[in-house]
Amino acid sequence: MRENYYVGLDIGTDSVGWAVTDRQYNLLRAKGKDMWGAYLFDPAKTAAERRGYRTARRRTARVRQRIKLLQELFAPEVYAVDPAFFIRMEQSKFVETDKTIDGKDAIFHDEAFGDKEFYKKFPTIYHLRAAFLDPQQARGITDVRLLYLAIHHIIKNRGHFLFEGQNITAGDTDLLKTSLSAINAYFSDDELSEDNKHTLPLAKYAEIADVLKNRKTGKNAREAQLKKICDVDKADKTALAVIRCIVGKKVDLKDLFGENHSVAKEKLCFDDVNFDKNYETLQLQLNDEEAAFVDAMKAVYDWAMLAEVLNGNTYLSLAMIERYRIHAEHLKMLKSYIKSECPERYAQTFRRNSNNNYAAYVGSDRGRDFKHCTREDFYKYLRSFVKDEQILQLIERGEFLPKLRTSVNGVIPYQVHRAELVTILKNAEDNFPFLKEEQDGFTVAQKIIKLLEFRIPYYVGPLSSAHESKNPKKGFYWAVKNPGFERTKITPWNFDKIIDRDASEDKFISRMTNKCTYLLGEDVLPKSSLLYSEFTFRNELNNLCFKDNRLSEKEREEIFKYATEHKRVTLSGIGKLLEEKNLIECGEGKPENFSGTDGDFHSSLSSLIIMKRVLGENFDRDMAEQIILWATLTPDKDRLVRRVKNHYSLPDDVLKKIKGLSFSGWGRLSEKFLTDIWAADDDGVRTNIIEAMKSTGANLMELLSAKYGFSDAIKEFNADLNPSPNVEYSDVDELYCSPSVKRAIWRTICLVREIEKINGCPPKRIFVEMARGATKEQKGKRTTSRKEQIKALFKDIHDNERDWVAEIESQPDNLFSSDKMFMYYMQMGKCAYSGENIPLTDVFNTNLYDIDHIYPQSKIKDDSLDNRVLCKKKYNQDIKKDVYPVSKEIRDKMRDIWAVWLDKKLISKEKYKRLTRSTPLTEAELSDFIDRQLVETRQSTKAVATLLKRMYPDSEIVYSKAGNVADFKEKVNNDYKKHDKPELSIVKIRELNDLHHAKDAYLNIIVGNVYFTKFNRNAAIFFKKNNIDSYNLKNLFDYDLPGAWKVSEKERILQTARKNTCRVVRFVSEEHGKLFDATIKPKGANDKLIPLKANGSLADTDKYGGYDSASTAYFALVSSIGKKNEKTITLEAIPIYIDLLGENAVNDYIKRITGDKNATVLIEKIKLNSLLKICGSYCYLRGKTGSQIVLCNANQFIISDENAAYLKKISRFCEKNKKAEGRLTADEQHDGLTKEKNLEFYRMLVSRLCSAPYSALLGQQAPGLREKESVFAALAIEEQCSVIMEVMHFFQCNSVTSNLQAIGGVPQAGKIYNNKKLSEYEEILLISQSPTGFYQKTVSLTGFYKA
Repeated sequence: MRENYYVGLDIGTDSVGWAVTDRQYNLLRAKGKDMWGAYLFDPAKTAAERRGYRTARRRTARVRQRIKLLQELFAPEVYAVDPAFFIRMEQSKFVETDKTIDGKDAIFHDEAFGDKEFYKKFPTIYHLRAAFLDPQQARGITDVRLLYLAIHHIIKNRGHFLFEGQNITAGDTDLLKTSLSAINAYFSDDELSEDNKHTLPLAKYAEIADVLKNRKTGKNAREAQLKKICDVDKADKTALAVIRCIVGKKVDLKDLFGENHSVAKEKLCFDDVNFDKNYETLQLQLNDEEAAFVDAMKAVYDWAMLAEVLNGNTYLSLAMIERYRIHAEHLKMLKSYIKSECPERYAQTFRRNSNNNYAAYVGSDRGRDFKHCTREDFYKYLRSFVKDEQILQLIERGEFLPKLRTSVNGVIPYQVHRAELVTILKNAEDNFPFLKEEQDGFTVAQKIIKLLEFRIPYYVGPLSSAHESKNPKKGFYWAVKNPGFERTKITPWNFDKIIDRDASEDKFISRMTNKCTYLLGEDVLPKSSLLYSEFTFRNELNNLCFKDNRLSEKEREEIFKYATEHKRVTLSGIGKLLEEKNLIECGEGKPENFSGTDGDFHSSLSSLIIMKRVLGENFDRDMAEQIILWATLTPDKDRLVRRVKNHYSLPDDVLKKIKGLSFSGWGRLSEKFLTDIWAADDDGVRTNIIEAMKSTGANLMELLSAKYGFSDAIKEFNADLNPSPNVEYSDVDELYCSPSVKRAIWRTICLVREIEKINGCPPKRIFVEMARGATKEQKGKRTTSRKEQIKALFKDIHDNERDWVAEIESQPDNLFSSDKMFMYYMQMGKCAYSGENIPLTDVFNTNLYDIDHIYPQSKIKDDSLDNRVLCKKKYNQDIKKDVYPVSKEIRDKMRDIWAVWLDKKLISKEKYKRLTRSTPLTEAELSDFIDRQLVETRQSTKAVATLLKRMYPDSEIVYSKAGNVADFKEKVNNDYKKHDKPELSIVKIRELNDLHHAKDAYLNIIVGNVYFTKFNRNAAIFFKKNNIDSYNLKNLFDYDLPGAWKVSEKERILQTARKNTCRVVRFVSEEHGKLFDATIKPKGANDKLIPLKANGSLADTDKYGGYDSASTAYFALVSSIGKKNEKTITLEAIPIYIDLLGENAVNDYIKRITGDKNATVLIEKIKLNSLLKICGSYCYLRGKTGSQIVLCNANQFIISDENAAYLKKISRFCEKNKKAEGRLTADEQHDGLTKEKNLEFYRMLVSRLCSAPYSALLGQQAPGLREKESVFAALAIEEQCSVIMEVMHFFQCNSVTSNLQAIGGVPQAGKIYNNKKLSEYEEILLISQSPTGFYQKTVSLTGFYKA
């Protein structure tokens, strides 16, 4: 048993680096090997894709259910006329030989009326619907099958439910007026600037409607007309943006919400095909009023699009028939033109096998290589040869050859279809009296209307109990049925009789409510809760400073009172308020005098203001909180009102206001956390968190520091719940974090358990560092290059002596990757401390100019641009020095220049505040910084720490910050450079191998322990025993620290960090989820299609096509007898869809693919990513393609320190060049790269491919690379670097391929495909490893075929 050992963890989304040391940082050993390594795994996918497929399946299933119920209503009448009618429709998808009834017709098979006669009379389904809309025509239709077909189409395609419950009819402008009113409600906000206040004239809604409906004019023309009607000029930025939005143009969100809003740099366009997807991300950053504002604009846009679809017609069918007629006219026009002007184009335009032609546009070609094209692509195709002015004008307006089925149809609400259905049923009653027959309290006609109107409430969820799970938080079934109806079939007309809506909604709420970040088991508050709104506002308010000083309690309460009356709180508004209250000097309330917030306040007390408007000034707070909770949970406004009426006695006018409430989103904290966690304040009086925020002015992070007692109270609360130390995956699954983070946490738990098992006892300390993943907003977001940022700023800066934009444009892009060059221009070419001009040629002269940290590096770790300036070296070393604040002499001299930089947005308000501040850093500020090094705020990292503490209550869980480790490595590397030993530097190159995960974990132990020990576990304790001058972060590792650091041991520790003895293990898994590519392939696409159905006619892929690209669940080792009667051992991929069918299905599948009825399974499951050793080379089993298995390299690539240092330079340059979109030019002096060294490195890589262990699997790549050496040598340095990084992919232990097109190679080189027949190999081993790799089992697969 080993006691008092340390564990270091470096947790990423696809890896966990780990290291185990004693207290002197010696790596512990087990089974003769060092205990450190990397545990790799594939990152988990989000549930979004799976949820999308599930939603689509449910939607399809519900359409089928509606059609089935409709058939039941029509069945007696239809069977009396044509018993085979429904059978023919069902079998219309079959080829003739598979049908159980005679005839080629799919719908009608009467002697005088077949499908041909039907389509001649009714070319489209809308012609049939329209016939029933005309009372005279309807009287002449006596065939019930025609009525069924018309209604069938309406029920199947019933429209959206966004305006559920509203009475919307064709040409109705009530929805438009309502939406314009909602826009005006936002405009009426007191906090909008006078320039942006505007009210859309509702009295002119008819004129607005006419403009929006007139689709013959372009967007620009409609915009101009609306600006004139609404009397909007250029100063009305918000109103202008609204008009642009509702006509479908792109707008900058800063014009809608102001430059200080978090979405100010984003754009919005309702006409964008990706709008819905983009808006999901955007909504996360908008409050309820802002989201309602965008929704109102979208409703106006949708109204206009609906008007376009209906085109002035009363019914949709009439509009579609008009489209059909126009399409026919245009088609005739186009054919006539082509025949007369370019007859050679006729076949290409109207027949198959041509991209973007008419067949591809209308979808008439269903051949093997058929591909639909968009309207834009088709129009582009026509413009390439059509010169007819009339056709080109129609194309320009987007009106040429309109189609019946377009994405625009998505704006049609169900009410439009309902109006048509009601008319059809009314006109058909005389000929079909069964529609008036009553069953179960409803006539057949009423039931049909119910079929169209009914939608399962979201809070009831799926109605099939097959989705139920024993875990109430799992599964997809929570509906509660009334007693006695548990087995009754549910229909739209008996739904309320069977389903208990209230009980179902209560279960839904229980499932959907998240848990508190800090208190176990406590439900979070709605984001708009009065209490949570107060917390978020006070938390932001308590960060606010005036002239570098925190606000007094009186100032804070005046601002809070102001916020109870104003939905928006701006810095200018606060300044004006404090001046009026004589709390600051008149004229000092400028926004630049305030700091601590990112512009104007992002939080507000809007929900309080709304509830005062709804319930009156002296409302019942508990009732208001309950109503906000229900409104957050219940989008169904009628249901919200019913709930309120059942619990409270309120007048009708109040209930009407409640119906208009719109709240959404959830906070991260619970009511108990804010109001029922107690600690003693400075006077010994017990207080809770929300009260402490009022009295102390501290923000939440400060209240949770050791200075206050809340952190201990939280621990006591959680300890009282006494969770079991035996952590299961269900504990991880309940965490409020992404699937990728959950997977990383669970892999970490398994890893630490094994470390404990090896050592025989829990660790003394566990040092945790977790990668900070990209947010939803950051992912996929393009960044603007520094050069472009600077150019954009200088466009508005006019200087008679210097053309800044032209000068910046002339500079190479790569220079701006240098912070010195970037700051040179952001300081307008001046020294930040003297104001003297800096010659551009001297910027990189380190003897003359330096980068200085405003807050000294010795006290605060902050390398952001807000904390750094470019200055003369002598000012840095001799005048400003390592002290703060900046001297009064410099401040007085430079204040006006700094103000100019601020005004021109070259520096931030925060940077200006730091430069102009006159007071030293306080003990509280330094304490806050130190606490940030010792305490973690991210929920995912805290979750890991909480679970580890639960497993090992006696172990200390210590947070290690990646920035501190990076500083340590930078200091070490700089020391080596000073002593001319750069080859000893600790270099981290992600593209080289996976060992860096283990090395980072090792350094986490050292650096984390030094900080933890130096600052006595928290800053409050440290400053009780020490003063501000008692620490210096710059030389923290220059002196001994008892129990944590010995300078004399530094070289030994660094030597350990350079070792390459780390163990790398990849997690093996059995795949679940997606079965195959969901797109149905046509017959003949390939000979291995998966049947559409397991049994029946559709199982024949030769007739009906099938699915492709089956996902592999795992592999099986199989023995079979081949065609030549020889024994064959193969690795057979078992698809997920086969595995789900059970063991017998798997065995049948193996016999089928091997062609041997007696095939036997030797090893039942060999999981994906299993480690194999083939002819001395390690590889991972990744999947299969065709009859081959797919492998990837598993040999960690080790190169010399000198080569590693040079590869780091290449990697760094390629990363910068990628950000600059390939515009950088490599500089030998700046980047340290040459063509000679690149060629030498290239040759080294080729040589390594030819030697063990890479030659066995990757050796075939070497001849091609060697042949292309001359091509590589002739490339520019930049291209050479790119090629080297591509060749490096060969050596990486993942499935990334190499793009070698730059040297005449293929775009996807490096994939390893091997024969699944094991007899092809001299030796092959299967190695099963535990998370640490210290437990493993090796099976010789060679023995199965050599025995």
